[in-house]
Amino acid sequence: MTQNNTQKATGTLRNDQNRLIFKKGFSFSGYERDALFMNRDGKKFMDISGISGIDSISDGRAAVFADFDNDGDEDVFLTTIQGPGHLLFRNNVGQDNHWLRIILDGGKETGRDAYGSVVRVKTSARTLTKVKAGGSGFLAQSDPRLLFGLGQDPAAQSIEVTWSNGRVENFSADARAGSTLWLHYGTGRAEEVELAQSKLPDPLTKAESLARGLKFRIGERLPSIEVHSTSGQAVNLRDIVRPGRRAIVNLWATWCIPCAKEMPELNRLRAAFAQNGVDLIGLNLDTDPDAHIREFLQRVPVDYPIYKGGAAAIEQLFATEEVAVPLSVIVDQNGHVEQLISGWSSETKQKFEALTRSTTPH
Repeated sequence: MTQNNTQKATGTLRNDQNRLIFKKGFSFSGYERDALFMNRDGKKFMDISGISGIDSISDGRAAVFADFDNDGDEDVFLTTIQGPGHLLFRNNVGQDNHWLRIILDGGKETGRDAYGSVVRVKTSARTLTKVKAGGSGFLAQSDPRLLFGLGQDPAAQSIEVTWSNGRVENFSADARAGSTLWLHYGTGRAEEVELAQSKLPDPLTKAESLARGLKFRIGERLPSIEVHSTSGQAVNLRDIVRPGRRAIVNLWATWCIPCAKEMPELNRLRAAFAQNGVDLIGLNLDTDPDAHIREFLQRVPVDYPIYKGGAAAIEQLFATEEVAVPLSVIVDQNGHVEQLISGWSSETKQKFEALTRSTTPH
């Protein structure tokens, strides 16, 4: 963060603060995690925050519960102040149980939306009660359609509505499991409606998320970028990769802790890479001209060539402000990107070791 006492710097400070809060995920409330609990037969609750993925440290603004895909269970939609602004969590719990969906039409007497009305659905186990509410949280409204879980019952035994004006009405209907019923005020009848099911998209894999943050794709030519050797000589990145040989272009930065762990391991494998027709190239992405690259390389010595790309390389490689390093771009014999290896772990180490044994992509 940039800070000094001059008036000119005030805007810079505020911009940096906004960047930390809204872009980088800086928290107003101490990184409190969101919680999600699952009802265990009405006897206790189980904390499933972690395994559900909903335990975000972002500052939430509102939570909406709605059956977005019409599969009979409520999904969760969160809005946050910073970081990813919208988070959709698909509910896959209890898919074998039955359900009944109720839509209320209060007409002129209680208002078409029938807010404040109470619906009671009787099952073999108990009577379930829900209130038609207009919203909750900050500028949020959950699904106006009311979902009732029937367990393994093939149908609900009865449906009773206490409308918001106090009138109690029983509805006769074939309230079979998996159906959606539209209840009209004052008629005592329920109209069954058909709702098309949809499929919510699967979450992005790590590889898909990484690909979205890059300006180049697997199968494309290595980007044409002017880089500089440690002695200051300008050269195109494509020209560094020798024709007929594969290459590992390892992106790193001095501020990257995993890079300092990965680079010695890559250096250890350098001879094995070369013997298998794979050249190893390092590309530094520090944007600060005062970055102590030479000092870093003295602490983390490597024998393979190092080039400096800086801000210009970042601009041509990354599609977002998120610079994901370490990142190794595996280039085939024709200069096309064939694989991406992101981060440093035992898994990525195995991927690098595989490059010492085979001349075909993995």
